[in-house]
Amino acid sequence: LYIVMKPMSVTKRALFSFFAAATLTCRLSNAFNIVISGPGSLEVQLIAGKLAEATPGDVASIIVPADPRYLKKCRSLLYDDGSGDIQYAPDGPALVSTGDEIGDALEVADALLIVCEEQAMENSRIDLLLANAPLVKHVGLLSRHGGSLKNLENYLESKCDSARISCSIVRAGILKGGGPGEGGEDGRTEWGLAKYYDNTIFDLLQARTSMAFDKLTLGAKVTAGDPFPFRGGIIGISQSNQSFEPSDTTTARTLAAGALLAAVRRDNGVDVSLSSAKGKIPPTREDWDSLLDAASY
Repeated sequence: LYIVMKPMSVTKRALFSFFAAATLTCRLSNAFNIVISGPGSLEVQLIAGKLAEATPGDVASIIVPADPRYLKKCRSLLYDDGSGDIQYAPDGPALVSTGDEIGDALEVADALLIVCEEQAMENSRIDLLLANAPLVKHVGLLSRHGGSLKNLENYLESKCDSARISCSIVRAGILKGGGPGEGGEDGRTEWGLAKYYDNTIFDLLQARTSMAFDKLTLGAKVTAGDPFPFRGGIIGISQSNQSFEPSDTTTARTLAAGALLAAVRRDNGVDVSLSSAKGKIPPTREDWDSLLDAASY
């Protein structure tokens, strides 16, 4: 049975477009709007967006390249349970690519998340983001243990201080885990990426370690300042890939995303380092508040 709808008149189409735009504007204006960007971990950005969208009242937009294959990869990482079918997946965070899309998201943004745990974002790009985000109240930066991105941290803090915007620095060690988050009845639905993420790890030992990390090492340790070295490099990362034990110098991707979100929801900024700890469930919003409070005094 096929139902053929009559084409809408020009007037009706105009009214439909007007009310659709008004509905979207109302949704954004009543929400806590978060824009996520940066040259760092795509997985952390996607998890942060997914966690935000799972929180009533939050709306997330992630700035990504305008490449259909890249967009599909993002959607698969978010919601592909291993079947390859994401046709009926949730809308999730908005993936914005064009100038208009990015501009619209920034125009109503309450918070910015900048993910740069490997290389610094250019100062000019930070300037551009802040110049186009007139309502932003808090900027959160994912940086790296050990001080290699100190210049970036200082620049962002200076820009935010001049604009009277709160600034939070969350430093990560070697990033580990990140999925799966397609869940079931155990409450894990929005904790991380989908099964597709695990399937992209082709090294068997690394895959097993990553999956064990996501089951047993979801606790968080938050420490004031930047006290830990970054134990990266080929040897450090190789050794890390063989163990799911918690350490001061490793950080779960799921927790990096959760800590950034918790930080920018606060009135005042934080300056902390994030490490892994034993745990089968990640911190709740209240847990994050307590952890960040304890590390802020």
